[in-house]
Amino acid sequence: MAGWGVTSDVIEGMQEHARQEYPLECCGLLTGHGKVIDGIQRATNERRSSRSFFVPPVELLAFMKATRRENREFLGIYHSHPDGNPRPSRRDANEFHYPGVGYWIVAVEPSRTLVRCYRWSVGEFRADSFEVLPARRRASECDLKLA
Repeated sequence: MAGWGVTSDVIEGMQEHARQEYPLECCGLLTGHGKVIDGIQRATNERRSSRSFFVPPVELLAFMKATRRENREFLGIYHSHPDGNPRPSRRDANEFHYPGVGYWIVAVEPSRTLVRCYRWSVGEFRADSFEVLPARRRASECDLKLA
């Protein structure tokens, strides 16, 4: 498998989240092991914007603690681009802080969604490949117990 493996329930979960928050941007965090993503955690977009997102620090900290406690790895960040294309914006590049994880964008329009993945390399985002794997659980479930 080149690039990432991501379970179909995670892909469906990102798409569902993007459709529910439309026309605002949604955002969330992804977990798994190695290069296989099989966990999704929705996050609050503190900005409540159609052009940007910001995960509240308290949510990010709770996610990181739960990820460690559950013996999982932080493997990705996702957000949506309402009525946009699935390419990172200048703002995405300026505000990106986690170069070791996948950066997922869901372009959402009223009638369709399109998912793309990127990685940070030498000061810019580059498209990254992914393979959709069979689902392991329902898309609305998550492995982490945020406390």
